[in-house]
Amino acid sequence: MMGQMHEIAPPLTRGSTREVFEVHQRTVRHRLRLGGLAVDASIAVADQAPIDPKGAWWRAYLEGRHPEPAHALGGTLRTVDLFCGPGGLANGVQLLAQELGVEAVSELIADQDEEATIIYAANHASRRRTTVPVNNLIDYRFADSGGGARFSYRPEIIVDDVRRVADGVDLILAGPPCQGHSNLNNRTRRSDPRNSLYLTVPAFAVAAGAPMCIIENVPAVLNDTEGVVDTARALFRSEGYTVVDGMLSASALGWPQTRTRHFLIARRDRAPLPLTDVAATLKDEPRSIWWAIADLEDRVDGDPMTQVTEVSPENQARIDWLFDNEEHDLALEVRPKSHREGTSYTAVYGRLHRDRPSPTITTGFMTPGRGRYTHPTRRRVLTPREAARLQGFPDTYVFAPDPTTPPVRSQLAKWIGDAVPMPLGYAAALSALAEGLPGA
Repeated sequence: MMGQMHEIAPPLTRGSTREVFEVHQRTVRHRLRLGGLAVDASIAVADQAPIDPKGAWWRAYLEGRHPEPAHALGGTLRTVDLFCGPGGLANGVQLLAQELGVEAVSELIADQDEEATIIYAANHASRRRTTVPVNNLIDYRFADSGGGARFSYRPEIIVDDVRRVADGVDLILAGPPCQGHSNLNNRTRRSDPRNSLYLTVPAFAVAAGAPMCIIENVPAVLNDTEGVVDTARALFRSEGYTVVDGMLSASALGWPQTRTRHFLIARRDRAPLPLTDVAATLKDEPRSIWWAIADLEDRVDGDPMTQVTEVSPENQARIDWLFDNEEHDLALEVRPKSHREGTSYTAVYGRLHRDRPSPTITTGFMTPGRGRYTHPTRRRVLTPREAARLQGFPDTYVFAPDPTTPPVRSQLAKWIGDAVPMPLGYAAALSALAEGLPGA
């Protein structure tokens, strides 16, 4: 059978930059050239000659299959993940490493949520995990802030076993707490003390001697009153790193969720590729929510990941109203009294559109009153499994390493809702690795 070629994005002005997916019966081949990096890998897919090769590639990933590189690059990519959660950011990095034929080794993960670190370690075989707050792992101080910031002395990791495992790692990943920056936080927004934790990341990277670092956060991090992004840029540059930063949109990469995150990429031995170049290469039309979750429509059983959350009688009546009236936005007269004079949060209590990408998945995805989270075809909210798919967690991702202690719904909501969708982590890893592995 002739191979079918599907080019996702036209070449950029630097003619070697392109992404192509080719179909050969039940195999999709992914070829990507970006900067000095070349990806050439294949994955088995469910359908013969799928009409959406990139979508088929992603579905195979979500179903738990792994790509096989045509020519393994070899070597290892040693990582540390700070404020790691259950491992969402690492999923994208792991996928790129698999495509390249590079062994990704998780040396250390850190998060105060011990259950989240257990989940991460179970899925990524992390060698060491700690729940010690990141700011208690490192001694650092910097002079000035913003563009003039520099370290007053060389940062030092002060916990012996952490220093040993982190020494000389290749890549620091980090998702510092974003609640203080979030537009949903009306109480301490822009001046939340948690915001300064962002600056522990360049300090840890310098102390560990890591040549690469990826930091992700909400877009509003740029509006922080202390200017943590400007300060982080300056701290990295004062230590010889080249820094790029900017926004990445999951839906602009073809993913079925309209989530946007800010990324800062720092690399010391070579320059990271601008995120605009990465985004332009991976650009694609977003897939619909139905592409991601259609087969889960009636998959409701005793598994905590597929259980339906019970809602209050008032909220069930609102869900019923949406279906009875074939609407996706709740009328004012059916809303709580505080909304009936009008609200700017029109998506709240809304029903998802089957033929569109989902809105941003947050920790409130199991509550109708916290967003547009009513299922498009069933009178219920999203299940954890459906939300996990939309965040890019494969169905094989284990959220209950101890089957005798299933996670509670509030834990699942936090772990899944705070995660970084896989394509965003993949794109950020491309920026960091576009000019090759450190030392190569």
